[in-house]
Amino acid sequence: MNKPTIISTIKPPTTTPEDLKQHTFSPELFDSHFSLIIAQTNAEKTRAFSLRHAVFNEELNYNMGDTRHQNIEKDIHNQHSILCLLHHKDTGIDVGCVRIVLINKQRLSSSPSLPLEEYYDKSLFTSHQHPRYFSSESVCEVSRLAVHPAFRRKSATDIHNHESSIRESPALVSLSLFLAATAVVGITQRHHVFAMLEPKFHRLLGASGLHFQQVGELIHYCGERAAFYIDQRAAELRLPAPLVPLYALIKSSVATQLAQAAPLH
Repeated sequence: MNKPTIISTIKPPTTTPEDLKQHTFSPELFDSHFSLIIAQTNAEKTRAFSLRHAVFNEELNYNMGDTRHQNIEKDIHNQHSILCLLHHKDTGIDVGCVRIVLINKQRLSSSPSLPLEEYYDKSLFTSHQHPRYFSSESVCEVSRLAVHPAFRRKSATDIHNHESSIRESPALVSLSLFLAATAVVGITQRHHVFAMLEPKFHRLLGASGLHFQQVGELIHYCGERAAFYIDQRAAELRLPAPLVPLYALIKSSVATQLAQAAPLH
């Protein structure tokens, strides 16, 4: 029997809004030490699922995903999601991942929906920014953002042996994943973006120029969180100048990979 699906809160790293304001995130640093991968092969997807299992199930004890699969965390929404994987070249470690869930138009249900609609619909505000007010082709949900514990713990000596490549981590890791999601959303024209965020991470994203608007009640489940919305087009236009070069690099990489990817069904 499968465990009930849980929507993961996107949790903040050990970084403050002040940290983001003080850093200029170098695209050269990022390109030298990180690879951003759109997971297309089964092996690449399994790497993302394994990282999610390590963070959500082993570290945080959320008991997420389908229990038929050991040592990986996956659910039915991965079949219509785009997975981003962040790889650290110096250590050979996959340090982060995030997914962008598209509405599955081939579902038998008469009302295709995002995960947060299925499991947290009662907490959503009824407004013009509810997912149902947008066409299914223009909506997505960003979720399952996971950052390797070693990149969130300052005592991790195996990572800090490469101090030059992570001096801006974990901010660079978590932020680059959200910039990758922003790029994917824009390229696929799924401009209306929803996410379940912890209030602290919402403030952190706001400091980086990604101003999500709360569209659901604050709930207490695996920590405090609420549903948030952002229009990707406005977010892209309002990115702070220090982030624009890094975003351009990430967007170029994402665009190249998505052009070669098989369409989702």
